[in-house]
Amino acid sequence: MTPGTRTALRYGGRVGRAAAVLLLVTVAALALPHLMPGSPAVAALGPTATPEQISAYEAGLGLDRNLFAATWQWIGDALHGDLGHSLSTGAAVTTELADRIPVTLELFLAAQLVALCLAVPVALLSAWRPGGTFDRIATAGTFGWLAVPGFALGLLLIWIAAVQLRVLPATGWTPFTEDPAENLRHLVLPALTLGLTEAAVFTRTLRGQLLDTLDQPYIAAARSRGMGTTRLLLRRALRPSSLPLVTLIGIGIGTSLGGSVLVESLFAVPGVGSLASAAIAGRDFPVVQAVVVVSALGVVAATFAVDLLYRTIDPRIAHEHR
Repeated sequence: MTPGTRTALRYGGRVGRAAAVLLLVTVAALALPHLMPGSPAVAALGPTATPEQISAYEAGLGLDRNLFAATWQWIGDALHGDLGHSLSTGAAVTTELADRIPVTLELFLAAQLVALCLAVPVALLSAWRPGGTFDRIATAGTFGWLAVPGFALGLLLIWIAAVQLRVLPATGWTPFTEDPAENLRHLVLPALTLGLTEAAVFTRTLRGQLLDTLDQPYIAAARSRGMGTTRLLLRRALRPSSLPLVTLIGIGIGTSLGGSVLVESLFAVPGVGSLASAAIAGRDFPVVQAVVVVSALGVVAATFAVDLLYRTIDPRIAHEHR
């Protein structure tokens, strides 16, 4: 069997497993109203709802059909770009997601930039002199930082920047296409809240990987040849040590689509997280189901992207599978 055939079979198997995962997630998401005790229509509309209102509500959720028929219909519509309509607003779910996904991705990318700018230099300095003064301070600081809840950090940033200094808005959002400068002003606080929280995780992960890498024979050989510290860390140690960090960032792209509920709600950012929060509170099942499936699709796509990036960062991975 040629290497190309093995590669095709390997990726074919991964595509098959990804499709199976997406199918199971879709079935689970669409099963939510079917599995709720009692009638979701009565729970959402209240005991005063008329039979006609209940019937219309159940038809909108596909409760007038069995689960598998409703799932098949939903998948067929989704492949044509139709994710249903919101029960609260009547708007197309596809349109709402198209408006909010760019906001969430912008917030996510800004947060990753903050986290990486802090974590990479701190991890490099800590790993270069493990057990030293800087390493002990950084280790204690990251452990303490991990214990700080995200909402507490967000409230603290609002109190400092918006209440005391009055240099940044506390809540709200301005699209980048309308006013780039105002967009960045509204982006700073939520991005810092997410980025500072993730920086502690990134620092601990990268430091541990760097310690293993710096013990490798090729690092000792580079030191013996007189390679400078900065060049050694950045060119020899950082690249192979960054694989776990790439995994965290890649998976975070998918989970950010539904996992930034707290920050988006706190800062009134109109992203997918705030949309999901409002949909859950209002029992808007079509929106909740769409967010769950789109988030799963994001995780699957990010996993494939991370796998390809692995082979670019460390070509030895590609050779091991030949």
